[in-house]
Amino acid sequence: MRSIILAIGVLAAGVSSAATMPEGAYAGTASWRGPGGSTGTYSVERSFSGNTMTAHYSWAQPQPREETLSVTFETKGQNPVFDVLDEKKQVVGTGYCADDTCAYHATFGPVLIDETLRWRDGSVVVTGAKSGPGFSVVWKETLKSR
Repeated sequence: MRSIILAIGVLAAGVSSAATMPEGAYAGTASWRGPGGSTGTYSVERSFSGNTMTAHYSWAQPQPREETLSVTFETKGQNPVFDVLDEKKQVVGTGYCADDTCAYHATFGPVLIDETLRWRDGSVVVTGAKSGPGFSVVWKETLKSR
């Protein structure tokens, strides 16, 4: 199984006056679970600036590889619901925020991603799920401010 975990963060900056995602960079480790009891870990760095989130992922197993992803969050007025835009500025999903938590779902081709971010005291915890033709995986990231 190709264990690609595509994790997208959500920025609440400008999304709602009640939710304010901290600006800056966060780093930590993550664990994932897949079909048949498969598991693994990876390291992740997420940076939040304005309405853009950039994430860099590094896996050591089963073979070393890295991925970087950047997404933008577009709001309309004071609405707490926002659009998730890919790197080509195409709408790929929607999300929402409430207090210290944001969640979204997005579709990239045949792959559906759901993710929730919760932040407090200089840390961000991200949980998510990804599914596509013939596979599914879930993950949890624990990130600290750098």
